[in-house]
Amino acid sequence: MFSDFFYAAMAALFFALLFNVPKISIPVTALLGGIGYVVFLIVGEQSSSQMLGFFVGTSVITILSEIAARIMKLATTIFVSIAIIPLVPGLGLYKTMLFIVQNNYELALSTGIQTMSAAGTMAMAIAITTLLYRFIINLIAKINKSKVTI
Repeated sequence: MFSDFFYAAMAALFFALLFNVPKISIPVTALLGGIGYVVFLIVGEQSSSQMLGFFVGTSVITILSEIAARIMKLATTIFVSIAIIPLVPGLGLYKTMLFIVQNNYELALSTGIQTMSAAGTMAMAIAITTLLYRFIINLIAKINKSKVTI
């Protein structure tokens, strides 16, 4: 499990360097990428659905990215877009193209649907988690603002 964390963190770190993100965010982004990937693996192994692993792993990355963005006063997109890289189903995309080139359209369709489902699950997790996080933060702000101090 530690090696999975390490490799995922290194992938996020090198993509952060490639995308030229602010230097202060690079270690945090790498850490988030490693944590998200380990969560993906644990949930994927514990449940029979790999899609649940994609959803929970992406949600954890998104929540931690929102928190890191507030603490470091940077855009959430910096953290999410890089930390999500280890979860991207690249092997599924590769296999889909390989099956198309080999004229094996049934396997290409099956693999392509699974891959697009994983990518859609990740996008949905980012959207839902961000909306819930911001709703809760705004609700807390409204509650704190309405408190009357004596």
